[in-house]
Amino acid sequence: MLVVFGFALLVMAAAIVVLFAMFGELASRVPDPASAHRRDTRVEPLEDAQIGRAVDVWPTGMPDSGDATLLVLSTSCESCRDVATQLSSDPGHSDWEGVGLVISTAGRQTGESFIADFDLQGFPHFVDEGGDWSREELGVQQSPTAVVVRSGLLASAYVFNDVSSLRSNLQQQKEVV
Repeated sequence: MLVVFGFALLVMAAAIVVLFAMFGELASRVPDPASAHRRDTRVEPLEDAQIGRAVDVWPTGMPDSGDATLLVLSTSCESCRDVATQLSSDPGHSDWEGVGLVISTAGRQTGESFIADFDLQGFPHFVDEGGDWSREELGVQQSPTAVVVRSGLLASAYVFNDVSSLRSNLQQQKEVV
């Protein structure tokens, strides 16, 4: 009887060790909820940007092409939706002088709905049906992208996900010049 009790105790102890090992393995595979909502704060130069390229056609209602920062967003891009949320939810972004939004979309109605859904009417914006203007005038084929135009020329272009990081980066660039 003592042998059976000892064997049962040994099996129970082994089962508990295996159970805790399984919990540890599971915990290592489940992402930390705090880190799940951290967005990428990198601001990377856009590869293949045609720096120095002249922007020949400028949409009506956009900031002056002499000194503008255009945020190219797509209605079908989840990162762009996050950027739109950042723009609308942080009142500090509404004072961003010279910024304009280029909403690349398949159809005008979808672009206008994007502007309304994210409450971006306060920003100068242009609905770029089919993305033709972004592609032909800015040389941009991805989003979210920030394009800096100075004196009608493409001065720089960046891929980004965090609006505050982008603004900080652009401010640092401006201070260097």
